[in-house]
Amino acid sequence: MDRIQAMTVFAEVAKLGSFVSAAEQLSMSAPAVTRAIAMLETQLNTRLFHRTTRRIRLTEAGQQYLSDVKRILADIAQSEAAIAGVQLLPKGTLRVTAPVLFGELYVTPIIVDFLRDFPEVNVHGYMNDNVVDLIDTNIDVAIRISKPKDSGLYASSVGHVQKVTVASPDYLAHAPKLTTPEDLKQHTLLYPSDFTEPPVWNFKRNGKTVAIRLQPRFECNQNRSTIRAAKAGLGITRLMSYQVADAIESGELVNVLEEYNDIKLPIQVISLEGRQNLEKVKKFVHYVKNALAKDTYLNP
Repeated sequence: MDRIQAMTVFAEVAKLGSFVSAAEQLSMSAPAVTRAIAMLETQLNTRLFHRTTRRIRLTEAGQQYLSDVKRILADIAQSEAAIAGVQLLPKGTLRVTAPVLFGELYVTPIIVDFLRDFPEVNVHGYMNDNVVDLIDTNIDVAIRISKPKDSGLYASSVGHVQKVTVASPDYLAHAPKLTTPEDLKQHTLLYPSDFTEPPVWNFKRNGKTVAIRLQPRFECNQNRSTIRAAKAGLGITRLMSYQVADAIESGELVNVLEEYNDIKLPIQVISLEGRQNLEKVKKFVHYVKNALAKDTYLNP
């Protein structure tokens, strides 16, 4: 018996809570079902079920393995259907990652629409500013603000953003002049930081990078806190354009030093080669592209 068939047996036993019932459902003998589970347990070197004379139940390892098995079997079914040209509705678990604030502002509304339209899909959202490995974390789709560095990734651009320097009108009304990046040394600075690198802001002048070393008055590892401090008139900060788009549009923050803005960064929707043809992945990527392409701030 191959691994995939054994996984199918395992999933059925877990679903029905009985070796005998699983055997009947799969048109197999009870001993064959027992052998399939024993084979998996040997290969995994762990027990998948607690067995008593009256009932069986999953071990902790079995519960974790069942989640992976369901995803693998669903992916195989979707992949085979796609190759055969059969149109299936997306189903199963979709794992999505995106930067924290971008995920909250842009990706979560897309997930909500996707879940409404496809009731057989569950979504696990991982909002994280650190780049996660798609293979190690079983991520299906990643939205990243950078170009992919791994040739094994399938990516397409859905917009772009860039770093912008902002402050409140109240702060600027009483602050020293601000016409060049060097003038920042005379200002109160608010620095979004993970505290792992020296505080530096990079600007572009005549095609060259100008690095300004900072002495921030306020450093914080949460962008929302830095934005709130800037809105309150405490000082100047520098963030991704999408993070302060609403505040700039409302007039709470003003874009300064625009002529020195850094290069634009692409927003990429990324999946592993081989997974991009799964129906749940194809459909979700389509939703992301369609939604973000309509956003005039990301695609001016």
